[in-house]
Amino acid sequence: MLYFTIAGAVFGLEYFVKRYMDEAYSLKKQRAVAGGKILLKKYYNTGASGNFLSSKPKLVRYVHTTLLCGVVIRLMMAALRKEAGMAKLGLAFLAGGGGSNLYDRCQKGFVVDYFSFRFGPRRLQKLVFNLADLFVFSGACLFFLAAWKEESAHSLWNRR
Repeated sequence: MLYFTIAGAVFGLEYFVKRYMDEAYSLKKQRAVAGGKILLKKYYNTGASGNFLSSKPKLVRYVHTTLLCGVVIRLMMAALRKEAGMAKLGLAFLAGGGGSNLYDRCQKGFVVDYFSFRFGPRRLQKLVFNLADLFVFSGACLFFLAAWKEESAHSLWNRR
């Protein structure tokens, strides 16, 4: 139950942040924060990451829905296990962040993104993110790290 609560908290947090950014910022307004390292700006993303497939929003919505259903099913299966806390946390982050972006996609036809990094590779600086994106990324990393650790531990015991 804890991990579903975490997913709900991620979704709720992002819902209110996106709502604020959507109301408080025009598409032209920008504001540098964190010593100029982060730029707040509103962007409507109709595609996937980096506006990939922006000309096919219906396809993006179907793929997003399918992937999110798989994450939620996997989280329900993992919830039955006493161990695997890192994997469950990763899945909760994926479900909350992915759910938030899918909600935008279904309600508005686009995802509200609102910050860019002003450091690192130029390619990274061109992208606009939201907190849900960071939760999806960190959730995927946690889940795959947990899977790798479990596989490594399992293979240790099964060596001949």
